[in-house]
Amino acid sequence: IAQGLFPKPPQLFEPDHGVTDDPIGEIYWKVKNGIRLTGMPGYVDHLSDTEMWQISELLQNADKLPAGVQKTLETDPKNDRN
Repeated sequence: IAQGLFPKPPQLFEPDHGVTDDPIGEIYWKVKNGIRLTGMPGYVDHLSDTEMWQISELLQNADKLPAGVQKTLETDPKNDRN
């Protein structure tokens, strides 16, 4: 779906271009509310507060994850199962 959106949705998990330098509260706000005019939805109605904080923590530390974990979390846009 993201391939058809304009502008492209932000890739928050990318270590060099994501949100790893942002304060954890700002990341949480983006996860909870989405980012307007980017195609990124908010997850306030779909995730618990704890889950949104867990995702925020994961995003903030995306540049510190071991290579094996990064590979596991990668998605292949050609593979519908991911």
